[in-house]
Amino acid sequence: MAIVPNKDGQGIIANGFVGVVDVSYCVPTGSAAGSPAGSYTSLYTGEMRYDTTGNVMYRSMKGGTNNTWVAVH
Repeated sequence: MAIVPNKDGQGIIANGFVGVVDVSYCVPTGSAAGSPAGSYTSLYTGEMRYDTTGNVMYRSMKGGTNNTWVAVH
């Protein structure tokens, strides 16, 4: 998927993000110390969060939950 600007003046509202450019699916939406499991509810399926303590990337397998995070490398 290309990262392209939206020039229709409406902005893009997708995957929990509002802006003028598509959200990259390989960049984390945020980071925190520790695993997001149990403490962070994902915004959408496939969302990525980075654990700054363990240097581990996590991906949500189901949006709107906080217990479906899996570690990815």
